[in-house]
Amino acid sequence: HYYITNNLSLRIMNITFKSICDKTWKVILKDKLFVFTVVAVILGLILGVIIQQEVTPYSTDLLVVLLKFPGEILLRMLKCIILPLVVASVITGLGNINAKSCGKIGGVAVAYYISTTVIAAILGLCLVSIIRPGSGDQSDFISKDGVTINENTNTLDTIMDLLRAAFPDNIVEATFGKDATELTEITRDDGSKYLKRNLQFKSGINMIGVIVFAIVVGVIMSLYPEESAPLMKVVQAVNDVTMRLVTLILWYSPIGIFFLIAGQFAGVENFGEMVAQLGLYVVTVLVGIAIHFFIILPSIFFAFTRSNPIPYYYNMLPALATAFGTASSSATMPVTLKCVEEKNGISWRISRFVIPVGATINMDGTALYEAVACLFIAQVKGISLNFGQVIVTGLTATLAAVGAAGIPSAGLVTMVMVLNAVGLPVDMLAVILTVDWFLDRFRTMTNVMGDALGCAVVQSMCSKELAEMDQDTELQMVGEKS
Repeated sequence: HYYITNNLSLRIMNITFKSICDKTWKVILKDKLFVFTVVAVILGLILGVIIQQEVTPYSTDLLVVLLKFPGEILLRMLKCIILPLVVASVITGLGNINAKSCGKIGGVAVAYYISTTVIAAILGLCLVSIIRPGSGDQSDFISKDGVTINENTNTLDTIMDLLRAAFPDNIVEATFGKDATELTEITRDDGSKYLKRNLQFKSGINMIGVIVFAIVVGVIMSLYPEESAPLMKVVQAVNDVTMRLVTLILWYSPIGIFFLIAGQFAGVENFGEMVAQLGLYVVTVLVGIAIHFFIILPSIFFAFTRSNPIPYYYNMLPALATAFGTASSSATMPVTLKCVEEKNGISWRISRFVIPVGATINMDGTALYEAVACLFIAQVKGISLNFGQVIVTGLTATLAAVGAAGIPSAGLVTMVMVLNAVGLPVDMLAVILTVDWFLDRFRTMTNVMGDALGCAVVQSMCSKELAEMDQDTELQMVGEKS
């Protein structure tokens, strides 16, 4: 009896183990790209840590450059298709819906973005006030040489630059760069000093200006569908070709992500010193990002869609892995679009407007990070902020996050504005810079997930309008056939 029972148990265990293996293998075969990407992230982390520990810092310079090179190729390919993808996606998304629906979709999307960004900033302020990571001895923080930070910036100039960028005077020029205010300290003959403002052209895509232009063109095309039909076919063709290019690039992405992560971790000069100095600060930021990522965003998703967020999160894993590897929400945008449309069933009318706009202005992780960093610096310097200054910090962090470009470490640039808004010194930014590359990857993942969940929220809120548009499209197709 004992032998029969034992034998039966072993057979059941074998069957169960075999079924688990079969299911796992089916998942691997179904989502090969996802599996390759996750494996690339893990192996890149392991290789980077091994090189950082085993190889002396003076001999890793060339090695780091060589390691990052395949990843640099991936970033270049992704950034190369951002411009045609954004323009074609926004125009096709808005051009195929009526003007009334454009207004509602845009209003819901912007309200979602502002709300989640404000929540993230408030969460960061609360956590840094409770944990107080900067309450230790200031002498523990070693100054960093060779780091140049422009202290001459303020909130007013940042807002004006943001508005200038939204309305470029030359749309072709906007694809190459944008005007930005530079403040130069001038000494008068009497010895007094003042700041002189000059507009300087800085290279890089003016994404806000391009998106505003594409939105206006898309809305006008939706008002005049017959006249704009030939142009819509061209734009749609550009969008289709661009998405095919995205598919090709994605199959190279695991290789690029592997080398990007390995090179970044291998290039850390003194990981132990970094952890000793800023360990509690890093923990505070990561705890805040985890709460926002795993609790607040899923709660908002469930509140509006009444759906289980876990499958939605699972389907976004390729985009999250790409965000972790590239640390750029703009570079991740092609992958995000494919995930929300093909895996999560979001209507292309929604995603092709919400995702490009979100990759530019929805920066939850950046808002949280800047709020924490600002109060952390105040604590380290022994500066006590009153309630009004804390509120100003939260509002400025929200505004700065909206103005931050979707590129790696863009938050450091806008951090100067936040610090100046409450009169804090910017010299501690040089210390924060040592861990920014690490935290940047996690806040980029949060930004990307916020964009993706925003698509579901907007689709749920605008389901009636989408149904009407689908019905109009069907009637139009029937009319064309008859």
